[in-house]
Amino acid sequence: MSIILVRANTVKLLMLKVCKLSLSISIALTALSAVSITTIHSAHASTCSCNQGKLYSIDIDELNGIHPHQLTLKSNEAYYQLVDAKGQVIQDKLYDISAYEDGRIVAKRNGHFGAIDTTGKVAVDFKYDAIDVLNNGFYHLTQYFGSKKATAIATSTGSWLYPANNTFEKNTQVDYLYADDVNQITYFTVLKNGKHGLINDKNQTLIAPIYDELALLDTCPNERLFMKAVSGDKVGLIDQYQKVVVPFAKNINIENFNEDKQIFSVKSYVLRNNENSIHTNNETISSETLINGKGVSIIKADASIKPLNSNLYEYKKSNKYGIINSNGVIVLPANFDYLYSQNDASILAAQNQKIGIVTKESNNRLAVNKFYDSLEPTYDSTYTLSEIENQSLKHEEYDDEQVSDSDDKTIDESTSAVEVEIMEETDNTLEAITYNPPTTSYIAQINHKLGLVDSNNKVVIPIIYDEMGSFEHFIRVKKDNKYGLITEKNDIIKPLIYDDIMSLNGLHGDSIGMVFTKDHQQHLANKFGSTLTKFSDYRFINDKLYGLDNMTVIEKDGKYGLFNITGKKVIIPPIYEDMSESIYNNSILAQLDGKKLLIDTSGKMLINNLSQYTEINRSSDSDQITVKTKDDKYGVIDYKGKTIIPADYDSLELQSLTNNYGDVWDESDSKLAVTLYIVEKNGKYGAFNRDGGVVAPLEYTHIQSIAYPAYLLVTKDKITEDNIDTTGVVNFGLMSPAGKLVLEMKYDAIVSNYYDPEGKIYAIHTERDTVEIYDKTLKFLETQNLTSFAANNEWYDQ
Repeated sequence: MSIILVRANTVKLLMLKVCKLSLSISIALTALSAVSITTIHSAHASTCSCNQGKLYSIDIDELNGIHPHQLTLKSNEAYYQLVDAKGQVIQDKLYDISAYEDGRIVAKRNGHFGAIDTTGKVAVDFKYDAIDVLNNGFYHLTQYFGSKKATAIATSTGSWLYPANNTFEKNTQVDYLYADDVNQITYFTVLKNGKHGLINDKNQTLIAPIYDELALLDTCPNERLFMKAVSGDKVGLIDQYQKVVVPFAKNINIENFNEDKQIFSVKSYVLRNNENSIHTNNETISSETLINGKGVSIIKADASIKPLNSNLYEYKKSNKYGIINSNGVIVLPANFDYLYSQNDASILAAQNQKIGIVTKESNNRLAVNKFYDSLEPTYDSTYTLSEIENQSLKHEEYDDEQVSDSDDKTIDESTSAVEVEIMEETDNTLEAITYNPPTTSYIAQINHKLGLVDSNNKVVIPIIYDEMGSFEHFIRVKKDNKYGLITEKNDIIKPLIYDDIMSLNGLHGDSIGMVFTKDHQQHLANKFGSTLTKFSDYRFINDKLYGLDNMTVIEKDGKYGLFNITGKKVIIPPIYEDMSESIYNNSILAQLDGKKLLIDTSGKMLINNLSQYTEINRSSDSDQITVKTKDDKYGVIDYKGKTIIPADYDSLELQSLTNNYGDVWDESDSKLAVTLYIVEKNGKYGAFNRDGGVVAPLEYTHIQSIAYPAYLLVTKDKITEDNIDTTGVVNFGLMSPAGKLVLEMKYDAIVSNYYDPEGKIYAIHTERDTVEIYDKTLKFLETQNLTSFAANNEWYDQ
């Protein structure tokens, strides 16, 4: 049974996939509402009639190479000509052409569409508003009457199939539905005066246009069509001979159960608020029944049937849950409190506050043979012994790290999980159950003890631990208040002798090692568990000085120092009362003898006393330091403590100016940007460069960099801070980064377009209704009307 004629096998395969996807989408959409049932002609995947049976057009050049009668389309100025093998023009003045692999052509002539057959003759006259080429030689004709559309079906010879009187009817549309290639019958739906019916290509009216909606759901091997029909507030399932498969009823919806089986889902709804029609917001699915093509009920569930894994589905009965396959056959009776499955992993089943794993037995039945107090899947695999043994640091263990045989012995197996007898027998004639989830490990708990089991209930790690969890590509376990590390294969990496095991994080939050605590001492190991340091009184700190690469803070007797991970040595002894912040360039704000000071990561003193400042921060995009005094005054110093800008100002802000358009968008490269400090004191503003030189004296009421190019917007008139809303006449000018006034302070506004690579400057005179336009070097270009300028430039916000 063919699907549709397409131009290549690859396209056929693609459209088959699209067909299946369309069916899945239509099922999902239909499930949302029992009233909003679209007339989507979705069918069984192997016989799906995609895109309403329309053929797919090909390129003109492609047609010229494969035309069955060697006809070619050649351009002639604005038109095309259809030329035969002898070079004679057999059709002229064609345009807006759609060519098809079977040799047919649809084109426009004199403003209307017509169709040309494979021999080059006109099959359908040039007098229609649109023509679609359909499967099995049919044409879909369209005529517009104002905004209303009427359609018709014509045969390969151009004669009309419907309407039979060869006349468009304003309130009538006919569309392709399905092609029965076995019995050589093509079906079409008719929409007349808002009602749907069915005809075939034998001039037979099979279903008069009496239904509000008619949608093809599926076909069966003997070419019986199953259609969902809607009549008023009732929905039913009928075939093309109007034989009723599912009786018409209120508050139900009918859809395909799945793509591969001829089973239909009938969902019943209970309405809230005494509504007379079903809406998504006030409906509740009370039951779902699966029915075969003979109308026989397969199973009735007390709620919506939901997909679980592969071809398995969850159903609800008497407030319990079970599993059916894609045939609707019960493969796990409804004995469970809930079922859970995610990402095609094993299905978990809960019963009497216990949880188990659904497995497939050798007899092809599903079962839950063991139950646990809890199950938690593990997602990260652990390192293997071979991966660990390949590390050069593996053999650099310190003598005091060695443990006795009693510490390192393999742990005995614990009692296995409780076995539970379940369920009645199911049908021996079941199809093969497609349920082969990947093997997954679960942390299982029984009687407050934890271990590891796989998805087949095999105990991988005995259920004997008080704590268990994934940790740095290992599993951290705790028993009798001692911690150790093991792999998912129960290989012991670190025995159960430690008081604690924690991660040590690096510059980007990633792990740079593991810290082991034993008898109030700690030592450091790498990510494979190989020891880097001996046990000592140093305590490794994980929450100080974020941003230091390959270093970590250590503490001893309440004092702090610094440890180098790679070098495995202390680089700053723990003598500081605090290490509160990493400033810049590996500098650290520390405290010693009650004084704030700045050191580098080697311990070298950079600034010996910063105690007069309450805030010390790296300047934005700068290797300088902004400071704040106890009197809330701001200034700038360098990393030697030299004053760049005195701490005398009420506010201080670093602003960047650029003349390079690309640099505006590339935040990673600010080399071409000019940076200035804008300062404010007693309501007056000025500007300094990064060397502390005065760019603008402290006499302006506002200074602000514009988006681009590199200029400062300045004024000395009184303004408010809220978006520069004026309290009177304000005159703005432009200042260069060197402090020179390059545009006089006489404009109501001066703006630039952030998205303009040329960087033009627009100086506004509101009362004059003018805009003076300059290039980025402030060369005058022209004057425009402000009203017209605003109307023609959407970026400009008045």
